[in-house]
Amino acid sequence: MNIFNKAKTKFQESGKLVQKLIEEYAVFNLKEKELLLKNKTVILLCQQAELKVDKLISLTPGSEEGLLAIIDHNKIQIKIHFTPEKMILKDDCIEGQLHLLTPPQFETDSLIYRSLIAGWKIFLGGQIPNQALPDAVRVEGNKIYYTLPRNQLQLLDAFFHNLQTNSCLTTSLKQGELIINSSVTLSWNNFNLQSLYQALNLKR
Repeated sequence: MNIFNKAKTKFQESGKLVQKLIEEYAVFNLKEKELLLKNKTVILLCQQAELKVDKLISLTPGSEEGLLAIIDHNKIQIKIHFTPEKMILKDDCIEGQLHLLTPPQFETDSLIYRSLIAGWKIFLGGQIPNQALPDAVRVEGNKIYYTLPRNQLQLLDAFFHNLQTNSCLTTSLKQGELIINSSVTLSWNNFNLQSLYQALNLKR
């Protein structure tokens, strides 16, 4: 019997062992219907996104608030500072809304592309053109909307495996920790334990 099966059996009996392992990564506040993902869990989410999202070359927690992303579009690097605001759980995808904290920054070593950036600033008011963003991502004013398959966000999917379709979660990210609020009470029963162990890369 491997450690996962042992942990599962122990969980069924008392729940203590699995909770102790998971609480290194996440903490429930049942009264507030809140789940806090600790900094190392947020870093894992960022790493998953870097591997799965086209054009995204870097995603890291900001020192005080939100996330810092670098997108590569042709020879232009776009730096974006944003915070997540909400997620809607669909059957096979997650729809999300982000809020830009600062105007995007554009950098390039190419003189030709500097002219393109200047055009973006004049005609788009410094906004990111949608064609420069990853697929299924669009920008409207200071909001960014995305749709990602649930199997690309294995860690989040494991946390909310049993929540109803169209559940809406509000989110905020401060000092590297992601706070997720739900309209329904969150509990250990929402977890897909096997997927969570795999996503967190826990030995078993």
